[in-house]
Amino acid sequence: MATDISFTNIQATWFSPVGGNNISYVTNGQPNSEIRWGNPSGNTPKSGYGYTSIGNLNLSVDPMTDTSAVTNIGQFTHFNFPINSGSGISSVKLQLTTDVLVDNVLFGNVSFVYAFNHTETSNNSNPCANGGPNNAGVNVNGCADRVEVNFNQESGFFTIDNVDYALDVRGFLVDDDPADLFWTTENRTNEAFLRGQVVLRTQAGAVPEPATWAMMIGGLGLVGASLRRRAVNVKFA
Repeated sequence: MATDISFTNIQATWFSPVGGNNISYVTNGQPNSEIRWGNPSGNTPKSGYGYTSIGNLNLSVDPMTDTSAVTNIGQFTHFNFPINSGSGISSVKLQLTTDVLVDNVLFGNVSFVYAFNHTETSNNSNPCANGGPNNAGVNVNGCADRVEVNFNQESGFFTIDNVDYALDVRGFLVDDDPADLFWTTENRTNEAFLRGQVVLRTQAGAVPEPATWAMMIGGLGLVGASLRRRAVNVKFA
C-alpha cells in the first residue's frame, strides 16, 4: 500500500553564493525569495534567481519502487539581465524547509538543499554555448545563460520504518517540457518549474541506469514491500 507524503509550510532560503558582486536578498526565508547579483549599467536591473512556492506538495510513495511520481516543487525564475563581466555568480544553494507529514501524521520539520550551477555566457559568441546561432530562438537577445540544479548532500531526510527518504530534484519543466538544463534568454525574466521526487535518501542525487531501476522494481522493491508496515517510526537529520 502506498504511503502518502505531504510537504507543507515550505520556506525558501538562498545561501552560499560563489563569486558575484553586489549580492542582495529579497524576503529570504519566506515562501517566495530572491537572490540578486551583478553590476548592471544604467537602469538595468541586477541579475538573480527566485523561488516561488506553489503551495503544499502531496505525493504517494510506491512500496514497490520506494519512489513517488515526479512533480513540480516550486517555480524557479532567472532574472537574466546584462551585468558587467566578472560580477555574476558561478553557483548558489537553495534550502527548502518544510513540515513533513506521513499519512497525515506530522513528523516534523526537514530541510532539503539544492545546488544551482550558473554559467554566464558570452553574449557575442556565434554559435552560442548551447550550439544555436546568435540572435535567434533562446539566443535572440545574445547568447543564453545556462542553469543546472542538483541535490546537495547537506540535505536532511525523514524516516519511515527505519528507511530514510528525501525530496530529490529532477531538473526543470520548461514550457511544459522536462529539461536537465535551463537555457535562459538574455535581458528577460525566465520562468520554469523545479521538478522533484521522493526517493530513498541513498539514491538522492543519483541517476540510476535503466537496468538498476529494473532490478529495484523486480527484486529489492518486492522485498521492501513485504517488510513495510503502516506503523512508522521517524528520526530527523
